[in-house]
Formats: sequence, C-alpha cells, structure tokens
Amino acid sequence: MKRRIVGVLGAVGVAAAVLLAGHRGQAQPESPDIQTVLAPGLYVFQLRLDRATCTEGFTSGYVTSFFAAIDGTPGSRAMDMRLLNSAFWPEWTLAIGTDGTITGVSHQAGVTGPERGENTFEVSHDGRKFVGRGSRSWTQTVNGQRTRCRVFYDALLRRLYE
Repeated sequence: MKRRIVGVLGAVGVAAAVLLAGHRGQAQPESPDIQTVLAPGLYVFQLRLDRATCTEGFTSGYVTSFFAAIDGTPGSRAMDMRLLNSAFWPEWTLAIGTDGTITGVSHQAGVTGPERGENTFEVSHDGRKFVGRGSRSWTQTVNGQRTRCRVFYDALLRRLYE
C-alpha cells in the first residue's frame, strides 16, 4: 500500500511539472486577466540616478540597491512590493500591463499631506531582468524655501533566483 501511495504521489508530481513547464512555454496567457512575466518572490531593485532638479546630495551615476519582496497571487496583474532596506519608500503597488510592462508606485513613508513624496517607475522585460525608467519627487527646503525636488533614474528589477 505504501509503495502505491508513493507511486501515485510521484505520478502526480510529474504531471504537475509537465503542466507547469507547458504553461511557462506559452507565448500568450490564456486570459487577458492573467500575466506570466512577474511572479511573487525575492528580487533586487536597483536605481541608477542620472539627473535631479535639486542637486544637494545628488551624484549622477550613483547606484542604490534594495532587497525587494514581491507578494501576490501568481498570474495577477496587481502585486505588492516591499523594499526591505528602504526607510523612505518601503511599500509599493505594482501593476502588470497586458503588454508585460510593470509600473510601480510608492508614497513617501512618514510624510502626509501635500509635501508627501511620490516615487514611480516603469520597466519591461529584457531577458532575465526588467529595465526601464523612474522618478521620485519630494519637498525639501532649498535656499530657505520649500521646494518640490525631483530625481530621475534608470531602474532594474531582477529575480534573485530562478
């Protein structure tokens, strides 16, 4: 009896693997509501700054790396991303378009009202990674006046393991 159960479980596992492999190989999802480009998991999210409207503390070419946990239902067009090592932009909402483009939006932590900053990016699939552009804005004092500052960056999102 024990061998029969193990045999059945093994056959079920092989069947599941075949189904998953077939699903991954599909060029188009079966339903427009299902996406196949982004799965929940652990990722690295990197930003390379290239220009800013307020130059205090800004260095062109500077790269910042974040550990990103992406949570959600596989196939969903909406997911959440948490940057585990970001004090200012820890919570993100991700939207996956029908063309596979991923848009991320975050609001500055610890700030409310009209001075609260916003951070957005848009990336698309490029081999084993997602690349694109983004920008963030926030309010700070520059030369004694409250000023809305903006930084522009190249964005990279890559899964830590396959």
